[in-house]
Amino acid sequence: MNYPKRFLLPSLIALAIGFLPAPLLAGQVDFSGLAEKFFKAHPVEGRAPSDVSLEELVAEHYALAQVGAIDVRFPREFLDDKGVVEDFKDSVAAILAVHELWLDWIGAPAEQVAKAKVDFAELRKFLKSARPGGGASKAKNFLEIFSGSADAQAALDRLRVGFRTGEMMGVTPLSTKPQVLIVAPNRQHFMELAGALGARQESSRSLYWNDSLANWTEFGWNEMQVIALQYPPLKPNLTDFSEGVAMDAKEPTGLHQNVAQRAAVTLCWHTFGNALDPAFETAIGQVAVIDIYGENNTRSGGSGRSNTTDGITAFIPGGRSEGGLLPPTNADSEWRITAGKDYFLKPLKEGQKAGAKGGAKAKEEKLVYFQLKSDDTSKRTYVRAPFFGSAAQGKELPAPEFLTDYLEFFRAYKSAFLHWLREFGSAKPAEAHANFAALMKAVAEAGSAASFEEVVKETYKVPLSSADLNEDSLEARFLLWLGAK
Repeated sequence: MNYPKRFLLPSLIALAIGFLPAPLLAGQVDFSGLAEKFFKAHPVEGRAPSDVSLEELVAEHYALAQVGAIDVRFPREFLDDKGVVEDFKDSVAAILAVHELWLDWIGAPAEQVAKAKVDFAELRKFLKSARPGGGASKAKNFLEIFSGSADAQAALDRLRVGFRTGEMMGVTPLSTKPQVLIVAPNRQHFMELAGALGARQESSRSLYWNDSLANWTEFGWNEMQVIALQYPPLKPNLTDFSEGVAMDAKEPTGLHQNVAQRAAVTLCWHTFGNALDPAFETAIGQVAVIDIYGENNTRSGGSGRSNTTDGITAFIPGGRSEGGLLPPTNADSEWRITAGKDYFLKPLKEGQKAGAKGGAKAKEEKLVYFQLKSDDTSKRTYVRAPFFGSAAQGKELPAPEFLTDYLEFFRAYKSAFLHWLREFGSAKPAEAHANFAALMKAVAEAGSAASFEEVVKETYKVPLSSADLNEDSLEARFLLWLGAK
């Protein structure tokens, strides 16, 4: 199962899908100016800015924290700001939490899990009391700015080696390159990085220098991704990015949730390379957050894999080719009414029940339809399962006024499905957990030798989905289970 190079910029996926007309493509954001500002503030001595790669700039100006499988990079110019450093510490804590959960999900060897838990506990204790010393902005290693870091280094080293070799997970990871997560503490830095990336990737400039980026919290290229630690304002100012919204403003763990979701997706890339279905990839990120923090109300757009049909399901199934923009996520969507505390089961069940009113055919297949609302909530439409895999390819998108709701629906739907698969997808909970872990290992072991759907069928003895949901499949079983809740 071979996907092209991974594009993380959500607007790229949107352009391929053709969601909406493109009013924001007029170029109101001065990305060239943002790039110039970034390069001027981040020189490499003795080198002209045009001769320095983005990777070299990152190595020079960003402190490194090697957390498990991920190289986390923090801009050194902010390391003297104690408030920002606390956000960086919280980011490391969230990434560690995802690694610990990962061992459970993948069914890691018990002996390795026991050893790792000691290291996770030691690092949590260290981070809880760690305080930065003087001259932090000159540090090359982020965690070395804290007293006591020498005692924590051995634990970090064990986790780094264990995850990167796969010994700790019990499976050899498919990725052969380090996964890099760059943390941008504010909107200005986030947008300047986008400008710099577009300047260095001229062939993709129209995709990176896209005004819709002002609504997003992540972007990237291949194994490198950038995540913002602030949400954009409700109405972003496309000429001034000095203002942002704290991610903890609405949820106490908002920042942790956002970083954890990106870290979980990054672990997917590390473990599975390009072998995992994009919808499962984003679902894993979303459900991991709920398992750790008890809810997920992130405004992350997810991680599109490419500009191909295969990557579209990371956002919503279906698409057109005439271009357009992905609508922003809706933090007040009715699909988020429970903030994921129930893995979105309540709003999905209500949407399924309302979907049964969608016409004669819907009444005959009352469990396979879901109701959507228009942006102004005055209109209704209905979408029909299947939503996963090859069975969903060619699905027709609803009208543009329903696309934001469709995006939020699928975010909830794939999260609930993944939760069901791991907890209730087999006869007993222990069996469900074991089968889910077996699926994860099998995907990593198969790599490109088999498609994701083939691996699913081999593991569960039924297909992931089918066009005719009267046939037995995992998606058909999930719909029946949801209807009985």
